[in-house]
Amino acid sequence: MSGESFRVDLRGIVDILSHHLYSSPRVYLRELIQNARDAVVARSESDPSAPREIAIEIEDGGAVLVRDSGIGLTEEEMRSVLATIGASSKRSDFTRVRRQYLGQFGIGLLSCFLIADRIEVRSRSARSADAPTLSWVGNSDGTFTITSAQTPLPDAGTEVRVQARADDREWVEPVRVQLLAERFASLLELPVKLQTGAHAQSEIVSTRTPPWRGSGLEATAWCHRELGFAPLAVLPIDVPTAGVVGVAFISDSPGRVGNRHGDTVYSHGMFVADDNVQLAPNWAYFVRLAVEGGDLALTASRESLQDSPAIGDVKAQIGTQLRQGIEHFALSDPVGFDRFMDVHAKGILTMAAGDDDMLDLVIGHVPWETSEGTMTLAQILRLSDDVRYTTSMTDFIAFAPLLRAKRSLLVNGSYVYGSEILRKVRERRGHTARVRAFDPHAFLDSLPEPREGGAEARGFEVHARAVLERLGVDLDLRAFAPASTPSLFVAAGDDHLSQLADEGAEADPWAGLLSEPEASPARPRLVMNITSDAVRSLVRVRDERLRAEAISGLYVIGLLRAGQTLDERHGELLSSTLHTLITAAGGGE
Repeated sequence: MSGESFRVDLRGIVDILSHHLYSSPRVYLRELIQNARDAVVARSESDPSAPREIAIEIEDGGAVLVRDSGIGLTEEEMRSVLATIGASSKRSDFTRVRRQYLGQFGIGLLSCFLIADRIEVRSRSARSADAPTLSWVGNSDGTFTITSAQTPLPDAGTEVRVQARADDREWVEPVRVQLLAERFASLLELPVKLQTGAHAQSEIVSTRTPPWRGSGLEATAWCHRELGFAPLAVLPIDVPTAGVVGVAFISDSPGRVGNRHGDTVYSHGMFVADDNVQLAPNWAYFVRLAVEGGDLALTASRESLQDSPAIGDVKAQIGTQLRQGIEHFALSDPVGFDRFMDVHAKGILTMAAGDDDMLDLVIGHVPWETSEGTMTLAQILRLSDDVRYTTSMTDFIAFAPLLRAKRSLLVNGSYVYGSEILRKVRERRGHTARVRAFDPHAFLDSLPEPREGGAEARGFEVHARAVLERLGVDLDLRAFAPASTPSLFVAAGDDHLSQLADEGAEADPWAGLLSEPEASPARPRLVMNITSDAVRSLVRVRDERLRAEAISGLYVIGLLRAGQTLDERHGELLSSTLHTLITAAGGGE
């Protein structure tokens, strides 16, 4: 029983190409240029002195002609390559240089049927000096003819003519063809000449300097022209094991964290895509790559890279090189790096909360506000063996001076994802004993109480408690540095469970039922510093009305130092205090 051959509906194949393989009919020109480039490379392998050029001409009547000085085709090759779907001209004789070819699927020519019903090919093989010029004409109904060309080519090579359908003339308009040719072929190393009309001057649209081969200024200009922004820095990319080389541009705008813009990828100089997301790690959301894909294989559409283990290896190496490039950027251009941090610090913190690779960048370079000034986490860990952090901006404002006086270091972790990052630093870096969450109530309880005073001090304390009681605030007398801090307001709250979570401990849900509850302030309190000149002077004031107003003033000062927002009641309180003190100073009623 003999088998039967498959029947292929060419129109159906073209429909599949247009709707499922290629992103746009524009690829017809890219496929023609790629095939021409492959043919030129193949001929150069056997004859290095052979001419190396491609010409594109736009003819009147809506036709595009692409001519090359390549290897050419014999009649057998025309049948096997041009008329057999799935064949590739990069077999047998061309195996030695296959890795240099862009097209490996034998379907490129079919893309021309996306805009045309007829494709004409004239070709003369370079394998023999007396090779004839053959004509291959293919139609969208699946038929083709091979004959001797009426007009022979003067030298080996191939000429493809595509006559666009009336409804698809837009794809062969001179302006459109020029834009496409410059897009696809600008970085090809061999000359591609474009002539947009019978009387127009031809121009070379290729052999432009890739951004990874030019100077820093040239790379910056390329980025501004092609990507639309002036990069904060240009970092080199080089993965020689895969033939990948390129540059990374650091964006000058924050962008959307976790949503990378696509990268621009070329393959042997031919443009592949400008929306590729396969080569850079997700954490590098602020980076745009422009790379030569080298040995990385393309998909059938040649508009993307094939997913493979090689892609993963290249991606990992690019991630490492990006981190190293940023490290070098920080050391070599501090001013530029400060601009980078101004733009991207928040996004970097956000990414570092869920990406360990990003954490190293945060530790080494992201500045944090501390009680000793702004510094990186790396500097903080080198400077102090007692690092505490708070996720409350008001606590940081209130307690930073006190911890500075005690030679302890307080870090402001109130940034977005600040607590998560500081906890990861504590756990990952093994700094459990050195880095801990700050508990304001425990800190205040550790401050020394004033020594036993005389009747005046005891009388002041009783009076101060009564004044603050009317304000719904408890009094806490302590002696601490700096003396320039007369009072400190501490809001009510129980930090016990949140501190356990911050330290990575597991809270026991039965603890509240099976054990004594932890003592915690039920109300806000005003901590008065007995070492302060203002408080010491107030102890000696005998006028109870004057002293009450002064205590109210210290309460408002404590609120301000803690970063609390004053309401109308507080404003009236401060106004009354100032009136009483000014009147007393002037000797009035």
